[in-house]
Amino acid sequence: MASLKLFSVLGLAVMVAANVANGAGVATRACSDGRPVPTEVRVEGCTVPPCDLVRGSDAIMDMDFTAPFAAANLRTEVVATALGVTAPFELPADRAAACNWLQDAQCPVSANEDITYRLSMPVLLIYPRVSLTVEINVVDDAGQSLVCFELDARVVSGRAV
Repeated sequence: MASLKLFSVLGLAVMVAANVANGAGVATRACSDGRPVPTEVRVEGCTVPPCDLVRGSDAIMDMDFTAPFAAANLRTEVVATALGVTAPFELPADRAAACNWLQDAQCPVSANEDITYRLSMPVLLIYPRVSLTVEINVVDDAGQSLVCFELDARVVSGRAV
């Protein structure tokens, strides 16, 4: 009986380790106003929030979602809240153009299409080290949300080499 329990615990540990190694999703929150949520969000180098956003690097996030409606074009909007202040975070134009970063898909997207989107968000050296909430919202040309989530994060200094 004890060996069966040990086997079960080891099996569970192996499954958890496999999920971490395969980039299992990180916990996120739904955005306000009932906007659609992703199926899964994976943040490079993070399994449990708050996720570290290293100054002087790009934060890489992969998001799986099902398009709730057809859309000709997709744009990413980012809003950050830190120290009680909420402000838009302007992505470079090429990175805000979400159609450029779809994996195994392209625009236009169809209703009910399963999509994986990779966001590469620059974390500039000038950003203060602070805890924040980041809202990622993918919208169509009319500003209608196809998918949105909030992630707890913190801006940190890079590690010395």
